[in-house]
Amino acid sequence: MLTSDMRLRSYGASNEIFDLSLESEPVAISSTKDGQGCLVLDAQGRVQAHGTARLLGDISNLNLQASPVDIAASPSGVGYWIIDSDGSVFSFGNAAFLEGVPQVSQNADTAVAIHPTSRGDGYWIADKNGGVYSFGSAPFFGAVTAVPQVTKIEIVGFASDPTECGYRLLSKEGNIFSFGGLPQYGSPSDFGGFDSVGLIASREGFLCVDRRGAITIHGDTPNLGSPVGQGLTVIAVT
Repeated sequence: MLTSDMRLRSYGASNEIFDLSLESEPVAISSTKDGQGCLVLDAQGRVQAHGTARLLGDISNLNLQASPVDIAASPSGVGYWIIDSDGSVFSFGNAAFLEGVPQVSQNADTAVAIHPTSRGDGYWIADKNGGVYSFGSAPFFGAVTAVPQVTKIEIVGFASDPTECGYRLLSKEGNIFSFGGLPQYGSPSDFGGFDSVGLIASREGFLCVDRRGAITIHGDTPNLGSPVGQGLTVIAVT
């Protein structure tokens, strides 16, 4: 997790804290496949690499009209993708470029997340309104924008199932939208108000995290810890 005191916090077998030194506000993080590295993207498009993650370039020198919004590590560990709010994709290292939202849609809302397939030969991009765009081998299972009873939604998180038989989107209000053959484990909103930051998927279920660091458990995924109660704001999760 990335918290408002500009620290990366890992929870699990060993709880570790890493201090960050950034020139602008961080906007997204992504862990490497081995779980031993993390990439940090800031608001100017700069990237920091920690642990086993490799720094392979960034978009800070490009004259972009749209803001950077997300970063995703390549499954091989030697590349990554960055997207901006228009849904344009920037690939580094061995991360394959498979086009972006502007190449396939002129009516997309603000992009919020990019998520690669397990082999890195495809990726999904989700937008703020619940639209989903599939590239390469990433299968399309549906989108919130096609659900007629859902209006005025703000999506903040996207995660595919590790078996890639579906994916879930998380709204800021704590509603989960599942697509494909995924079991229904409920939503954070079932427990009351929830100011969502993101979700973390596993084979057994998923976790949802809010800005206070509170976590809701869905399925059999364990809660390994969080900064809840420490007066911090969670900025991003991975």
